[in-house]
Amino acid sequence: MKALFVAITLLTAVTASAQNSQPMPTPPGQGFGTMPPTSTTSEMRADDNEFRRGRRGTMVVIEREEVEQRLARLEQLLGEANERAGRGNGKGKLREAYEELNDLRDLIVDAPDVRSYNPRPMPHQPAPMPPPAPVYQPIADAMLRSAMKAMDREPFADDKMNVLEDVADNNYFLVSQVIQVLPQFKFSKDRIEAVRVLWSRVLDKQNGYQLYNAFQFSTDKAEVKRIISAG
Repeated sequence: MKALFVAITLLTAVTASAQNSQPMPTPPGQGFGTMPPTSTTSEMRADDNEFRRGRRGTMVVIEREEVEQRLARLEQLLGEANERAGRGNGKGKLREAYEELNDLRDLIVDAPDVRSYNPRPMPHQPAPMPPPAPVYQPIADAMLRSAMKAMDREPFADDKMNVLEDVADNNYFLVSQVIQVLPQFKFSKDRIEAVRVLWSRVLDKQNGYQLYNAFQFSTDKAEVKRIISAG
């Protein structure tokens, strides 16, 4: 505010000096100022582009930071003009100070009244729809038959299990399809391992009880139950 007061005082004194056609007496220890050169508004604005870049394109409530920056710039210009006035070369600085003050006045005049300031609310944006849940399909019968043929060609249980693991990595199964695979393995321990490999890829887990009939001994059935219960 100190800078704004100084600017108004100095510009008022310059205007009075021009009207009386007499130089304004200078206080002791200070220089003197002159009226800014006569120029059209467009010319002055063209010369002052450097100081107008901070002005807002959209009318908003005045920001404290912008006003403080403009006042600081105005104070600087007036100080430089005051130093150069005694040497007769402060005319340009006074014109720049006049333009800066004019811009600040326009900024204040154009700003909305804070009491009635009501920024336009952003249009309501509906929440985006969640992506659809992925749909999983069990392995196609033709692909399952192809996988079982590949297992038939392997003589050892470990090799059959390798084929089964590869197929399980990229496919899902129904309990009925798991039951079709189990006869590929001769021993109960291998069949139990096949259930363990496929169970995480089974879609109809509610039908898991059907797997019990694929095993003869109670201990095997109990182990299958533990696999099913573990999820």
